[in-house]
Amino acid sequence: MSFLGALQSFFDDLRREGVPVTPGQAQDCVEALLLVDWEEESFFYTALFSTLVKDHGHQSAFNAVYERHFRGSKGRSLKARKPWGTPDEGTSQEVSTAVYAADALPVQGMQALRGGLSQERRSPLDQPLGKANLQDIHKIEALFPVVAKRLAARLKKKNKQDLRYAVNYRQTLRKSMGTGGVLLDIITMKKQREKPVIVAICDVSGSVMNFSCFALALLASMQRFFREFRSFAFIEDIAEVTSLLASGDPLELRNKVLKRHRAILGARGYTNYGASLKRFVQQHGQVLSHKTTVLIFGDARNNWFADETWALAGIKEKAGKVYWFNPEPKRMWGRGDSRMLEYAPHCDRVFSCPSLSELEKSLECL
Repeated sequence: MSFLGALQSFFDDLRREGVPVTPGQAQDCVEALLLVDWEEESFFYTALFSTLVKDHGHQSAFNAVYERHFRGSKGRSLKARKPWGTPDEGTSQEVSTAVYAADALPVQGMQALRGGLSQERRSPLDQPLGKANLQDIHKIEALFPVVAKRLAARLKKKNKQDLRYAVNYRQTLRKSMGTGGVLLDIITMKKQREKPVIVAICDVSGSVMNFSCFALALLASMQRFFREFRSFAFIEDIAEVTSLLASGDPLELRNKVLKRHRAILGARGYTNYGASLKRFVQQHGQVLSHKTTVLIFGDARNNWFADETWALAGIKEKAGKVYWFNPEPKRMWGRGDSRMLEYAPHCDRVFSCPSLSELEKSLECL
């Protein structure tokens, strides 16, 4: 059962036991779980309890359902237990901690919710995309709607803050002439913030394919915040893939792009950032203007080909902003065939995004 499916079953059982669970509480619960360490059952239990139980009288029913779903027959009864982290009367904090720390050992119910996460992993959102296997990708995809909705809400809030009213000094001073220069009325005007034009350039080679697809999927889910959105994919050559995003699920891009645009493999099939950026300037340079924000997704590993930094410099000269999102940690930049340190001076900002949570934070700059 998927992560969200297990939670939905848990919510349904709570409702049948008389514990009211509203859609808002369910969303708060999911968002709380994304912020805690799932390997600590005390954190996991507290995230559920604090977001779903609003009446102390529902605690026993909640504990019974929790035990049935996440602890199975091996766990001790929770019916008489206080919420996690609350010491029992007459006992020390150290004793209480020891009691529930022992209960944090992996059990069948907890592992079913986590979908088999290893002990080294905390959350699918923090799983490095470069090391994710197919099973990890499916887990991340299950959480994708929550992440997209959360990012859209943050961008909407940011836009509202940017559109606050500003003082119209000329009209304010002109109106004050009738009152002897006394500013009795302040004339304001609403700021007009144009939606940006987004051009995404994505490396879709095997090493960063998952990273680029998730990035494009997040951007596609937020198209209402952009005036225009165009996307390009490259390996050794480059091609526009905007129509692929418009015609279906962006998460399926990795299965479609190489079937419909095999020309991007070029003659050798090795990633070539220099040749791809050069070809973009030559063939698609007309899409750039001072209103354009260019987003580049890739690890900048160029297989020792010429980096052609002049091409990226030309893109920056024509575009309003250039942001680069790299799935590798900063300590790996410049090592081996990485040309990130050569490309970075030609970007307005460069982000390290090894996981989906880091990618989400970086995209908030838009």
